[in-house]
This record gives sequence, C-alpha cells and structure tokens, in this order.
Amino acid sequence: MPDTTVAFIGLGTMGRPMAERLLAAGHRLTVHDRLTGATAALAAAGAATAPSAREAASGAAVVITMLPNGPHVREALTGPDGALAAMRPGAVLVDMSTIDPSTSKEMAALAERHGVRMLDAPVSGSSAGAVEGTLTVMVGGDPGTLDELRPLLGELGRTVVHCGPNGAGVSVKLANQIIAGASMAAVAESYALAQRLGVDPRLLFDVVSASSGDCWALRTRPPVPGVLPTSPADDGFRPGFKGALMCKDLDLALATAADWSVDLPVTMHARDLYARMSEEGLGERDFSAVFALLSKQG
Repeated sequence: MPDTTVAFIGLGTMGRPMAERLLAAGHRLTVHDRLTGATAALAAAGAATAPSAREAASGAAVVITMLPNGPHVREALTGPDGALAAMRPGAVLVDMSTIDPSTSKEMAALAERHGVRMLDAPVSGSSAGAVEGTLTVMVGGDPGTLDELRPLLGELGRTVVHCGPNGAGVSVKLANQIIAGASMAAVAESYALAQRLGVDPRLLFDVVSASSGDCWALRTRPPVPGVLPTSPADDGFRPGFKGALMCKDLDLALATAADWSVDLPVTMHARDLYARMSEEGLGERDFSAVFALLSKQG
C-alpha cells in the first residue's frame, strides 16, 4: 500500500520485536505502550512515540494492536484515549492480540461504524519468530483488505493465512493454542517419567523426534537443559511465550467452547497445569517450565 504510516500499540514480548521489524523495513512508525520504557528503544531506533493510543493512531494508514487480552484491546480502541475515534475513514485496524472471537467481532463492527476496516490477525511462533519474522499470521476479515496488507504483514510472518471473516483468525489461534498447550504438557510429562526411569534426555529427544510422538513442542522446547541449545530450558526458562499467557489462552478457548456447548476435557487439564505455574511463581517463565511442576524441580 502506498501510505505506510503505521501506529503500533503494545510493545511487550511479542510487540516490541514486531515493531522493530516494521521500522527496519522502512515504515514510518509511531508507537505507544503504557510503559514508557517500552517505547524508549523504538524511539532510539527512529520511531515516533505517542502518549496515548488515540494520538498514535491519528493520521496512520494502519493501526496495529498487540495487547495481552480483550479488555486491553477494548480500552485501547474505545476508551477515553482510544484509537478508533482518531482513525481516518478507510484506514485499517489490525488486531494481532489473542482474544475471544466475540470481542473481536464486536470490535470489527465498531470499527466499521467508524469507517475503519479491521482484520483480526493473531500470530504463532513465540518471541523468536517475532524477532526473525517467521511468525504464522492467522487473519480474519475482508480478503481484499488482507491483500493490501500482505507486504506489511509479510515483514512479520513467513506464513500469512486468510482464515475467513472477522473472528476467524482468533478462532483458529485458540484452536492452535489447545494443541500447543496440551502437547507441551505431554512433552513435559514424558520427560518427567523418563527422568525418573533414568533415560538419557538427549536420547529421548532423538528417538521421539523420529517417532510418532514428534511435535513442535518437543522440537523447540525439550524441557531439560543440554538437549537443545535454543530451548528455553537452557536459558533458565526465559520466556518465548509465558506460562501465564498460555493459561489465559486456554481459558479463552474453554470459555468459547462453553458458549458453543463443546466439551474440552484435555484442554481443561492442561489449563489447570498452567494455572499452577502461576500459583507456584512460574507464570512469567516460558510455558515449557510446566516441566518443573511435574519433575518437582525448578
């Protein structure tokens, strides 16, 4: 799109490296975050900063939000200093947060009333993918609007997929999180048992990654140090994706499933494990630190 003036709202673990990629790609960027320290690094790299979401969005062709949950998105868009009131007709709002589909659809309807087009575009791939630009972007909304933004979203993700109308992107993301959260818990359990039985953790990785138990959680996050140098376990479980956020996402999946009378027993058990992480002070660590609960280490 010819006008690449972008406002980026939310500079957390994922948002900051995503904003940095857009800035490095030459987009004119204005950033906002409640924590002023989060904007300082972007300002040093050449981004403009704004004291509110409303001021960040003023004049921008594209406004991107990357926030922790639905209430944060609602406040950033519709609060007293919300972005929607300042967005010009024809601008595009891209919410890349992981929130519930009903809130996402509501925000899309409000955006339409302001003459603004909205895409819900949550991502998968953790903070490493945000840094490297290899995220998967799951998009709900008008396909023509997505086509306009593909070059911009392509700076953030290697795979950009149109999932359907507004709300479809976050729906696919919640389904993905069920698999990611449950499989990580299963990998942690397998390592807890193997450890007790005296199995070499590297051997377990080599065998299972070539067997029917192979999965993304195993290949990126074996939960024992010394197996894979890039695993969070080799860096004190420094988060690529926090356990508290996995708990939040599974809560969203369970609440959405309840609305549609769908029973998710495995998701419920996985959610309880990630909730225990926070109870035991591990919620800010990578979600693979669920292993610490099962191995009684950490």
